[in-house]
Amino acid sequence: MDIFETYIQKYKRDENCRALTCKSYKKVYENNSHESLANNKTNFELATYGDALMKFALCSLLLDKVEQLSEYKKKYEEDKFLIEVVAKHYKLIDYMNFDRDDEKIPKKYVSYEAGNNNPTKYIATTVEAVIGAIYHEKQDFDSICELIKSWWDLE
Repeated sequence: MDIFETYIQKYKRDENCRALTCKSYKKVYENNSHESLANNKTNFELATYGDALMKFALCSLLLDKVEQLSEYKKKYEEDKFLIEVVAKHYKLIDYMNFDRDDEKIPKKYVSYEAGNNNPTKYIATTVEAVIGAIYHEKQDFDSICELIKSWWDLE
């Protein structure tokens, strides 16, 4: 079991776990009259942190090892890879807090569509947020690099 799996199993469906709580989750808004307060309880900000860590890890792992670094790493940082490979591998949807009653929110890892209106974006956001949360908790960049590198074998 790697650090990603350990994290999601530890906090599965824990309503206080920001990394696993999407903006769609109704309970986040029940006692908050302002959306900005609710966003502090969702994974949106952690995903920004995790995305930066993931990109830095990819650059650290691949620099001087591949030609056209930006092109090579692009595949591993795209939502398509995060959703259809990484999230699917961990069965991440089973651990997430999101509005399961909203029929507009897909509950599967397929049907990825690029663009801002991607209905499965919330899954990629959660992958990034978990990376951010793991680093924030452990402060161990080497373990993040090992995790990212292990994902290359999932394809």
